[in-house]
Amino acid sequence: MEIFRGENVSLNPFRKKETGNLVGRFITDSLEYAKAAANKFPAIIKSAEIPKKAFLKAKNLFDDIHFRQGPYSTSTSNLGLLEKGDTGKLKINILKTLGVNIQNLTPLAVKGLNILASLPVSTITMVLQSTPANADEANMTLEDFAKLNEGSTNVDKALPSEPKDI
Repeated sequence: MEIFRGENVSLNPFRKKETGNLVGRFITDSLEYAKAAANKFPAIIKSAEIPKKAFLKAKNLFDDIHFRQGPYSTSTSNLGLLEKGDTGKLKINILKTLGVNIQNLTPLAVKGLNILASLPVSTITMVLQSTPANADEANMTLEDFAKLNEGSTNVDKALPSEPKDI
């Protein structure tokens, strides 16, 4: 069965990391519960595949230390405490981590990212949505296009002018 752990990442280098016997060992079988635990930007979601027997052992350990949960089959999300040696099994799940971080962005940050991304996206869209050639242009060669361009005026050419007294 798949288990999850949600963690908020501290960007403050001066903040002391929490230490203790239970830090980093809480797990759940519900992805939504793990996302709720990782409720600030940036955050990570870790996951691992463990046998159901190992999760039931972790659930019983949690029940003994904190509070008794309902039976495994009736609860929508169960909490557990991993053994210290099993915490290394949890690996960062990249897709779920990206998903939770996108959800944690503030509306102002999303608006800023939209503005930042709009120019490259519009350029790519313009290139990909080129207009199709009409029936007359479909069989034209480069020489035909050059003949069409001969009669057009170029904006960069100097305009004729006469010297005047100021």
